[in-house]
Amino acid sequence: MSFVVVQNLSKSFNDTKVFSNINFTIEQGEFITLLGPSGCGKSTLLRCIAGLNSVEDGHIMVAGEDITNLPPQKRGIGMVFQSYALFPNMTAYDNIAFGLKIKKTPQTEIDKAVREAIDLVELNGREDHFIDELSGGQRQRVALARALVVRPRILFLDEPLSALDAKIRKRLRYLIRQIQKELNLTTIFVTHDQEEAMVMSDRIFLMNKGAIIQSGAPAEIYEHPVDEFAAGFIGSYNILPADFAQKYFHFDGKYKCAVRPESIYIGKPQEAVPGLVGPLPATIKFVQLLGSVLRCTTEVAGTEITVDSLNLQTSTLKDGQQVELYFTPSELQALNS
Repeated sequence: MSFVVVQNLSKSFNDTKVFSNINFTIEQGEFITLLGPSGCGKSTLLRCIAGLNSVEDGHIMVAGEDITNLPPQKRGIGMVFQSYALFPNMTAYDNIAFGLKIKKTPQTEIDKAVREAIDLVELNGREDHFIDELSGGQRQRVALARALVVRPRILFLDEPLSALDAKIRKRLRYLIRQIQKELNLTTIFVTHDQEEAMVMSDRIFLMNKGAIIQSGAPAEIYEHPVDEFAAGFIGSYNILPADFAQKYFHFDGKYKCAVRPESIYIGKPQEAVPGLVGPLPATIKFVQLLGSVLRCTTEVAGTEITVDSLNLQTSTLKDGQQVELYFTPSELQALNS
């Protein structure tokens, strides 16, 4: 049996159905991300598994034990929230030690466990600081250490990085993944950030309107979206109308076309790419510099198409420029219209 098994889980608030008949399994040591837009039910699902919200139907199994009706403190789950939920009148050390003190753990064991947690989250030298003396990133490390110090069976992370700036967020997501692998800790992470999900996850559960519409490894989700929502949400795909796909790519008239921006060429590539479709005459409407990538919004016969290219290769592209687009046939994916 898988380490975590969720069967036919359903949840409503009054007359509003959040999700119904949710089913999935998680193996021990996996890092799973619940990814989706705001309001899709991902945080509520996490809170139901943690025991912070009740469920109407279904079962939650962990290591063969039915925990559906257990109180949160009996489930062996550590949880980190977006809001940190730290005690401002306590030092970082005392915040981390709080759960162990509640369990009446001997002080010598508390000292050892807290020191190990502080080392894990790289907070050495900050343990005697009060919470308002710490930066946002340091506070989040305290929250993470507090969840880890009790040695949970599962770690839950509910959008813990969304309030941090980009540089700290990238450092912390690397640290979290490093710790998770080191401890072989089964982890469920909630985010609406596609990049976080792609770089951190073993598998992604993509949610929309209270349902898991696709699950798989990040590369699988990114390269093979199951429908228009998945294509639009996970990878900035161009979703081209069915009549456009039929005219230029010879699709069946009932299918739209999904194509990734980085798989389209502005001008014929110098390297050999078999069977390119094109050229399609296009006008560059807008150019955005995204660091190493140049993102061009182009227009072909009234249809906008976004193209991503390496900046060094395309730095001469300008608004209003007439260009030709080429498409790789294997990257043109049919979607139900």
